[in-house]
Amino acid sequence: MKKISKTIPRAFKGKTLKTYTLDNGNIKAVFLSYGAILHELWVKNRYGSFTNVIQGLKNLNEYISDSWSRGAIIGRYAGRLINPIKVNGKLYEIENEKGIMLHSGSEGWGKKNWALVNLIEKKKIEFKYECPSGTTGFPGKVKANISYSLENNKFNIDYSAITESPTHINLTNHAYFNLNNKEPIGECYLKINADKYLELDKNLVPTGKKLLVDKTSFDFRNLKRFGEIQLDDYFVLNHTNGPVVEFFEPKNGINMGIFTNQPGLVVFTPPHFQAICFETQKFSNTPNIDSFPSTLINPNEVYLHKTSFVFNIHRNI
Repeated sequence: MKKISKTIPRAFKGKTLKTYTLDNGNIKAVFLSYGAILHELWVKNRYGSFTNVIQGLKNLNEYISDSWSRGAIIGRYAGRLINPIKVNGKLYEIENEKGIMLHSGSEGWGKKNWALVNLIEKKKIEFKYECPSGTTGFPGKVKANISYSLENNKFNIDYSAITESPTHINLTNHAYFNLNNKEPIGECYLKINADKYLELDKNLVPTGKKLLVDKTSFDFRNLKRFGEIQLDDYFVLNHTNGPVVEFFEPKNGINMGIFTNQPGLVVFTPPHFQAICFETQKFSNTPNIDSFPSTLINPNEVYLHKTSFVFNIHRNI
């Protein structure tokens, strides 16, 4: 594994930006305190050697200037929101561009330096961040914790957050996956356990309608070759005993199964590099759509979100 350069731009001079590694013999993971970023994730392929399945960047300068949120924690609200938002019937003006906020705007948590809470025997690491009330217009001071852990062939992300006053919280991780270095992902196979997806308007904001995937390009209920499709879409997940997503690379045999307690995920394929992002989260624009499950968290409640990535080898499709 290559070490990331620790060149620190002027804005972060005097602050401690660090890298950390977890390794249980089956999976190796590298993180940055900046953005609590998942920088590398190494898993074994069918030949017994390790492959990095994350498309990260080379150094801190690149991450700080990155506009694609590579590997970062997205908070306090993932996805797109129409300004203003409602909190218990009161309207709050939020930072926006042409009426829309994406991934919490200029003060999103993926651009913050997270503090280390715990590093346990290279098997688990926990970061924390405190977001002041009023940041980009959101009410409520929020204290968030992110825990990354390894269990055999499983990589876990556990999110938790509390607030001092009612606010909306919707977190995710924005890692980009490519199971075979930088090979075209169109040759991979994808399965998504979802009968419905969210209708989006021209600005990719949910309208409130759920549409059936039947006879559309969004039907991935059976494992199929991914192909050349470009996605930036929200799938409403069916929760069964198996994974909600399977992503398989036939050349090296790596199969990734995703498990989550979230109601859906955004699947995003960037236009200029070979990777795919699986953003497990609650519905976007929920504060403005009464029919969607609420993302409102009160002071006596705890936001909890768990997503796991399980890796194994498939010999055949």
